[in-house]
Amino acid sequence: MLKKIKLAGFASVAALAVITTTSPAAAECVIGSAPLFDPFASYKDPGAIIHKDSGFIFPATIAGFRRQCEMTTDFSGNNFEIRYLRDFEDHEIEIKIAIIHLEQLNSADHYEIIKPDMLSQYSSASVISEGDYFVSGRPDIAAYQGIFDGDKDSIPWHFSVTALDYGYWDARLMASYPQEVDAAAQEAIMELITAFQWQTPISAETADETP
Repeated sequence: MLKKIKLAGFASVAALAVITTTSPAAAECVIGSAPLFDPFASYKDPGAIIHKDSGFIFPATIAGFRRQCEMTTDFSGNNFEIRYLRDFEDHEIEIKIAIIHLEQLNSADHYEIIKPDMLSQYSSASVISEGDYFVSGRPDIAAYQGIFDGDKDSIPWHFSVTALDYGYWDARLMASYPQEVDAAAQEAIMELITAFQWQTPISAETADETP
């Protein structure tokens, strides 16, 4: 049972999580959005973008994955998502990385919010495993992961969600791919996590305190 201190923000955060994953009216892919909304700044090479509020860097290509668009957002300033794809033997491994600010919720709470919506996107969906997740090399990051089986267009599918608690910012990594490429997909996902693990999103308050 969630502690009472967490319940006040739970409903609104749950609604926000659903908006991120299911509502195209509230979330859309925008190409070249910086002049209009200024959510990014250039970083190093021209293909990389940065989420202005958290400082998190999203390269155009990383660990064999290619970024699909510059942003998916509800424009609230607290919810941001990037989508990556990687090809493997005529199949695509899809990864969605979301950066979101959650009040008084840990990684397990974050996972429980998004889990029902993840399951609803597949037929015959079932939980394979769920529990605490250790991010190699980053003992400071609390994480929780669920791995699932289901069918997508009558094709056996694997999908997962990993919630990470950085403090002010939270992140989640949602993976989706055909079951027949499971071994290769899991290796690719680990490569992507390893490539991103050195980053730590910062809050506006932290940035203000930096000398």
